[in-house]
Amino acid sequence: GLHSLSPLIEEIADMVRENEQVKSASSDDVDTTPVIFVGGKGGVGKTSISSSLAVALASSLEHDLKVLVVSTDPAHSLGDALDVDLRNVESVNGKKKPTLLMDPLTNGKLHALEVDPSAALAEFQSN
Repeated sequence: GLHSLSPLIEEIADMVRENEQVKSASSDDVDTTPVIFVGGKGGVGKTSISSSLAVALASSLEHDLKVLVVSTDPAHSLGDALDVDLRNVESVNGKKKPTLLMDPLTNGKLHALEVDPSAALAEFQSN
């Protein structure tokens, strides 16, 4: 059956709060931003889960979170899941810039980006 994302949302929000406390208590300039990876075999729902999770986090009224969801899926289905075109986006110094979603649900707190893993690897290897 369908399960709620609420327990996961709460766990991530707690992680963000704990990380902010660690960062404020530390004199180091350490990035404590949580990174959540969604992985699995083809067709298991990675894009569905990650886009749903991103929307739920960004639209939470209880937690004021800015969210970036990134997909490396060659099928470019993240844009379809979020109902936004992520293929022809603004670039800064030749690098794709995340698209800010301004829908009423996420209210400017959700950014999305599709990355071509082959192109990213080729760029990395050339530098």
